[in-house]
Amino acid sequence: MPLLARRHAPARTIELTILLALLGTGGRVVHAQRPDAAAGASSLRPLAYTRIALSNGLIALVNEDHSSPLVVVDVWYHVGSKDDKPGRTGMAHLCEHLFNEGSPNLDQTEKAFYNSIGGTSPHYAATTEDITHFFIAVPSNELETVLWAESDRMAAPFARADAKQLSGVREVIGQERDRNVENFPFGVARELAVAELFPVGHPYHMTPLPPMADLYSATIDDLETSCAPYYVPNDAVLSISGDVNASVVRGLIQKYFGGIPRGAAIARPSAAPVSLTGEKRVVLEDSRANQPRLQIDWPVVGFSHPDRLALRALASALSLNRFGRLSTLLINDRQLATTVSVDYYDFEKAGVFEILVVPRPGASMTTIETLVDSVMASLPSTPLTARELERFNDYNATSAVSSLETRFARADTLAHGEIFAGDPVAYAKQVAAARAVSPSDVQRAIGRYLTNGRLVMSLVPAGKLDLISKPNLPFRNVTPPSSVRAKVAP
Repeated sequence: MPLLARRHAPARTIELTILLALLGTGGRVVHAQRPDAAAGASSLRPLAYTRIALSNGLIALVNEDHSSPLVVVDVWYHVGSKDDKPGRTGMAHLCEHLFNEGSPNLDQTEKAFYNSIGGTSPHYAATTEDITHFFIAVPSNELETVLWAESDRMAAPFARADAKQLSGVREVIGQERDRNVENFPFGVARELAVAELFPVGHPYHMTPLPPMADLYSATIDDLETSCAPYYVPNDAVLSISGDVNASVVRGLIQKYFGGIPRGAAIARPSAAPVSLTGEKRVVLEDSRANQPRLQIDWPVVGFSHPDRLALRALASALSLNRFGRLSTLLINDRQLATTVSVDYYDFEKAGVFEILVVPRPGASMTTIETLVDSVMASLPSTPLTARELERFNDYNATSAVSSLETRFARADTLAHGEIFAGDPVAYAKQVAAARAVSPSDVQRAIGRYLTNGRLVMSLVPAGKLDLISKPNLPFRNVTPPSSVRAKVAP
């Protein structure tokens, strides 16, 4: 799975319906103000929720929404690829798949069972750098059934796992890696980038879907040490959004989860701050690619760090459609690029600030990198303006509201805030805190993180090393064999 991030919202007028939701006006029309000015005048109204804490450490969050007779159940376990041990990379992802293979009182996969009761889900489960979660939407009258099934597998995780299942799951994960990484143009760029940014032994040195070598040697016995310690009530958040009554749900959660024993305390891996001592330049070739890309990355801070908001504001000021300093220069003024994105990917304990440019055919990546560097070098003397920060905050608030349209998103957001910040509505408080970010805050973050210690990656079609940026500078070719194998005709 790729690094987690929310793309910056495109420049557009804030729709009245979103604006009213944002301001919590209760239907009153706001007169005589620009939409962005009105957005800046009030705080974001957070999701309503009920928090339930069981004595075994399980946290449950309930968001009532009676607009339709559906409910989403989203169970988050605080374990991801950052928790993989040396020689056991990919285990968090393997655990996710095996956890879906049934439980003591369910002799079929959870997906098949949930489908049989009218359930649906975009993916049913996912593993990231920091968490693993399982999510399903069902008719609200089936909520108790889902809580029974989820408690059954939490009470005895991997109870049905055997060597045959392990072999089958390995095959599925191998196909997933082929589909999303090995057979996708520049699909290995993400894992190569984090391997360059974070040293060996750092929790974020590997991605959630790494090469398969370690999984081929994994055994059923490994589940006891690599998986089971994390699938316990005190390492889980149960998030529910939909047509439910919180007081009724409280009783059901106590009934099905209250008797599951608390697990042992979990030692989290430390993630020391990372800064590169100098510039790293690498080249990735790919026989499936037709167009080059330029990618520049810096290691930065994680979700709860105070500088997070300044980095997000900077990313917006550089790339926001029609207004961004970089996007305007490269796309509109010089017409050298078709795409310019600047993103801040925030993990729990670290992050990546990334500039990605897709050139127009024939455009020089050396010229593009020179222009990117000129814009970055100008930031100390031309700090972000009040209007740029205002624009970022307007779109940030609008995005925070519009992103919560689905029950899946609401359940996700509440669980994310609980695990990463100890606050289910941390997102709303961060939107409010972002309005206090000043140009000097952004300047300080630029000076602290966006230094010469960075990774510059030229991604080019195989055999097109003449297209790389600044070929006169030393670089390493990090292309794996899978990226330059011959194309297979359809």
